[in-house]
Amino acid sequence: MLRPTPRAARLVVLFAALTSTAWAEPQPPQPPQPFAPDWAMFAGGKVFAEKGCGRCHALRGIGGGIGPDLGRIQAGKSFFELGAAMWNHLPRMGAKMREVGIRRPALTPTELSNLIAFLFTAQYYDEPGDSRVGEKLFAAKGCVQCHEVGGTGGRIGPGLDFLKRANSPVLVAAAMWNHGPEMAEAMKAKGIARPTFQGKEMVDLIAYVVTAAKDGGGETAQVIPGTPARGQKVFAEKRCGTCHRVGGKGGTVGPALGHIGHHVSLTQFSALMWNHGPAMWAKMKERGIQVPRLTGQEMADVVAYLYVSHYFDQPAIGRFQGQQLVQSKGCLTCHSVRGKGGKIAADFATSKVVASAAGVVAGMWNHSRFMETETQKQEIPWPVLTGQELAEISAYLGSLPRTAPPKKSN
Repeated sequence: MLRPTPRAARLVVLFAALTSTAWAEPQPPQPPQPFAPDWAMFAGGKVFAEKGCGRCHALRGIGGGIGPDLGRIQAGKSFFELGAAMWNHLPRMGAKMREVGIRRPALTPTELSNLIAFLFTAQYYDEPGDSRVGEKLFAAKGCVQCHEVGGTGGRIGPGLDFLKRANSPVLVAAAMWNHGPEMAEAMKAKGIARPTFQGKEMVDLIAYVVTAAKDGGGETAQVIPGTPARGQKVFAEKRCGTCHRVGGKGGTVGPALGHIGHHVSLTQFSALMWNHGPAMWAKMKERGIQVPRLTGQEMADVVAYLYVSHYFDQPAIGRFQGQQLVQSKGCLTCHSVRGKGGKIAADFATSKVVASAAGVVAGMWNHSRFMETETQKQEIPWPVLTGQELAEISAYLGSLPRTAPPKKSN
């Protein structure tokens, strides 16, 4: 058996050390999770307030009216889609800020990540319902024929006064889901049409129930913001994935979940479940699956899991596509890569700002005033980006080996 010479052995050790270092090179940090364990949405709410975003933007009707209400728009299903939306609207926002005399605030990558998490989850929480509208719905939807609340209504179904102490409308929605099959049979027997709910009708209905109910004391289950990890576990345990696909994995009997149409409040999502109940129950019966029962907390967790299922979507071939986009979108008119390109702005290969996705978006925001000026001066159209394109550009810029900027000659 041949033994390596001492010199060869040293080369083997050196090669192993170099390759292990290359493989162990730290990856760009991922933006924090909107929900647990990072709870970036709470820190993002603080950023929203401290940076004065509320001077122009409202959230569910509270705040400024110059820009759109950020709690009532379909802004995107991922970090990159929201980042692209911010970028695409920068010229318009910048012009409005200058018009009303608002200075554009700077954002660190962490602040930017937290702010996007806050905006992303703005529609997860229910806005206050209108009890007056809910009272009319309670009668029109046939609820009053079976349920008593505040001394008024039928007694076929359980009374609803116990919900006075509920801390979240989703507790009511979960109870409706759990008793849905029995309720459907009872309605059919009495000739009552099974109601469906659109928009915030269920939120208004529950607002009436909670307002009209008599407080009989006692405790009611409490719900905290959902945890995606727990929601994923519940989703698996309740066999939801047998019929539904999330993030490309699961069944195809029912619709895919987690897309932008599902970025509605907890109770509005519960209303969607209720509306599709009969079709789901029929499919479950065909497959021998028992209709799962959910606590309010489990429902909150599942919705949180679906909410963030596409938040960190990354392109499969982002680096190559990103390199092409940096050229086609005109980035190299001002920026360069290892000295090749424009000389007006920083070289992407020496910039530490673009080492992470959050750094890229924060840098775009912070330097947008300069970029607006340059695009106007050079008569270059503002490059519009999709979330996918921003993800690909970020992947490419993050893959560039960081090199030290060249020393300036005296």
